[in-house]
Parts: sequence; C-alpha cells; structure tokens
Amino acid sequence: MALAFAFFVALILSLVLTPLATRAAWMLGYLDHPQARKLHTTATALLGGVVVFISALIAWLAGLGLHHGPDDQTMQLLSGAVVVLALGLWDDRFGMNPLLKLVGQAVAAGMLLSAGTVPDLGMPHALNLGLTLIGLVALMNAVNFLDNMNGLVGGLSAIILAAFAWTSAARGATGLAAAQLAVAGACTGFLRYNFPRASIFLGDAGSLFLGYSLGASALLAFDAAPQGWGRVGAALMLAYPAFDLFFVVVNRIREGRKIYEGGKDHSNHRLASVIQCQKKAVLLLWLSGAALCASGLAVLRLNHPLPALGLSALWIILFLWAGVRLSSVPVARAGPARP
Repeated sequence: MALAFAFFVALILSLVLTPLATRAAWMLGYLDHPQARKLHTTATALLGGVVVFISALIAWLAGLGLHHGPDDQTMQLLSGAVVVLALGLWDDRFGMNPLLKLVGQAVAAGMLLSAGTVPDLGMPHALNLGLTLIGLVALMNAVNFLDNMNGLVGGLSAIILAAFAWTSAARGATGLAAAQLAVAGACTGFLRYNFPRASIFLGDAGSLFLGYSLGASALLAFDAAPQGWGRVGAALMLAYPAFDLFFVVVNRIREGRKIYEGGKDHSNHRLASVIQCQKKAVLLLWLSGAALCASGLAVLRLNHPLPALGLSALWIILFLWAGVRLSSVPVARAGPARP
C-alpha cells in the first residue's frame, strides 16, 4: 500500500507542479535555446528536474507514515541528490566548466560511498572504491548525454527505477522501494509535458539527479544481492545508457571530435533517422529498457551462471550488432545556431 501511495502521489504532484515550474523557468531565465546540435526549434523551459525531485521527495515523506520510516539505504540513496541537483541548476542557468562539473559529480558519488556502500569486486578496497566512483560518475554523464530526445530519459528512468524498487521490496527494504517508486511516479507524471512534444525539459539538474538515482539504486541492489552471478543483473538493467555512452565516445574519438560536445550522433538519433520517427524510436527504446530490466531481474533472482552468462552474451551481441549498424547511419552535421 505504501509503495503504491508513493508512486501515485508523486505522479499527481508532478502533473500539478510542472505547469508552475514552466512559468517559473520563463520568469527566472531557465531556458534551453535552440542550437544546431539540438532538436527543438523554440526556447523551452528547463526546470523539469526540480519538479521530479520535489514531487518525489514530498511523496516519499508523505508515505513514511504508512510504514516503519526511512532506512539507512534510503538515506544513502538521497545523500548526494541535493548536490547533483544544485550542480545541474547552476549549469542550466550559467554554464559550467566540464572539469568542475566532473568534480561536483565525484563529490555527490563520494557522499554515497562514504556511507560504506562499496561493492566487493574481488580487489583491494581502494581499487573497489575508485572503480565504483568512476562508474557512478560515468553513469551520471551517460544519462546526461542521453537526455537529448523528448521523453527518453524520463521514461527509461521510470521503468528502471520501478524494476529496482521491485528488488528492494523483495528483500524488505520498503523505505528504499518507496523512494525509488516516488521518483518513478514523478517521472511518469512529467512525461505528460515532455512527450511526445515538450513544453519543459529535465535540464542538467534532472538528468544528473536521475543518473545519480539509477547509479545509487544499482549499487545498493548489487550490495544487497547474495554473492554470486546474480549481481550481474544490477548492471544489466543499466546497459542501454552505458551502451550509448560507449557508442558516442568511440565514434567521436574515431572522428577526432571532443567527447563532451553535444551533437545529433547518439544511438537514439541514428535510430530515429532509420525508422523516420522520433516518437517510435523513444517507444522502442522504452521497450528495450523494459526487456533489459526483465533480464536483470531474472539474473538477480536465479543467481546462477547459466542465465547470467547467457543473457549477458545475448545483449552484448545485440548491442554490438546495433552499434555497427548505427555507426554507418549518416549524422546531421552541426551548422550555425538558429536565431
């Protein structure tokens, strides 16, 4: 009951607060202006991430009275959220040096890891810590990079967080599951104004917050899973953002371009070019995200080498095939920025 309450309260709050945030964004100057590397052609509000965060937080706090209260894992999940949200808000309004942005992301990831949730990867503790920190920062950037098409990140995040909430509830971490479902519900409500047409975007504040939430959820699921092959499932659920980051980095290095510069060269851009429809491309990627989550949940549940290796191999082959095929799709080159 408490879990459904958190989801639906967050969804309703997001539906109500998003129009108010759109007006506030125009008043405060939080606008994303058209550029050649972007898909939209008119200035668009950028405070969607604030709506998702506030809606989820209020819904989670309201739901605390329906169960025993917050647990340590829930507080770990939320510990760096304010940091990444503030970091993204500054970047959305004033811009930010890429190196400084990475430092801020590392601080947020470090706040989560300082609680002692460092996975055992079979290496010395310092190396485990360093690799986990790099992984969390990389995922935040992967989600941030992927936030380039209406509804894509909001829908994928809702699906993946709902899957992680399932694992949290199954092991008795109801406070954590409620927080994850609250964010999923807020994302679902936000989609009303972001897909298929968008009157407001998540902005860097929203994409970094969702990237952090997904990374923290995967880390906590990995840490709570029994030793064995089942832990592969937590990583499998996040495979698409990781694939797109790898896809973009490899192709930009191959073309001699800067990695951190935006462009219409992501896997979803090329997929939309192939099928001639952005809406269908987003729906297909939502479906792929759901299939990855189903695979990850099965691997976590079974905790056996055969499903872990078999499903991982299947998805690796599919991603390699997709990467090769999409790399050959022509990319719209950036021209002068639109007025």
